[in-house]
Amino acid sequence: MSIRISAELSHICPLDEVIAHATAMETHGFHRVWIPDTVVSAWEAWMAASLILQHTQRIQVGLGVTNPYTRHPVVVAQMAATLQTYSGGRLAMSLGKGIGRFLDKAGVTQHDTAVEECATILRGLIAGERTTFSGQAFQIDAMLLRTQPPHVPVPLYLAAIGPNGWASAMRVGDGVATVWGEALAETRLKFMAERVIPSAVLIPFAQSRTDFFARRVSTLEDLQQRVEVLDTAGFDEVIVAYAEMADLRTAAQLVQSL
Repeated sequence: MSIRISAELSHICPLDEVIAHATAMETHGFHRVWIPDTVVSAWEAWMAASLILQHTQRIQVGLGVTNPYTRHPVVVAQMAATLQTYSGGRLAMSLGKGIGRFLDKAGVTQHDTAVEECATILRGLIAGERTTFSGQAFQIDAMLLRTQPPHVPVPLYLAAIGPNGWASAMRVGDGVATVWGEALAETRLKFMAERVIPSAVLIPFAQSRTDFFARRVSTLEDLQQRVEVLDTAGFDEVIVAYAEMADLRTAAQLVQSL
């Protein structure tokens, strides 16, 4: 198989175990650790990314899915440029519209164009360009960051579940991040008919935690079967969203078998 196996840092991982989980991923040969930006975790995503980059040497680090609202694109660009330079190019990001019910609770006004606008703004600011932008969600007036433009651009994946998300990713994304579904192969063929970009698919995996994602797989055999389907369909990366360290170690058997 040519598909790469990554893992999403468990959102139920305690703060004092984040480094241990990340170093275990690196030891076991996972391609990337994705760090979800969610209010239900015991840690803040960018802080967790900083800790992981400080305590690992090789593994790639993905921040996301993150939304364009709870942190302004100017702030995100500064953080991303800093971490990309510090890590020597190991950072990627995934942008999505966020979980509506949480944003509503925070009093956030949401815009249909916010994700695409954020991606456009981030590219310019991270690259060290003086950026002006006038959109429905964001207004930027000749902003120039003092962060050092990283030698390696930060790949911007866009999260996609339905057709609108896929269309958005194909318009402005460097990659697309989605979740397992039976029709994914057909969806990929449809939207990548003219332009092919890297694609990552999240598969929830928990052997014993029945409260961890409703649509999870619970055996290594089922996980491997889905990975093989995605590899055959041409996807580039699988993101194993594991629950506990024991699940991570089991998923590592799949990595070591490649």
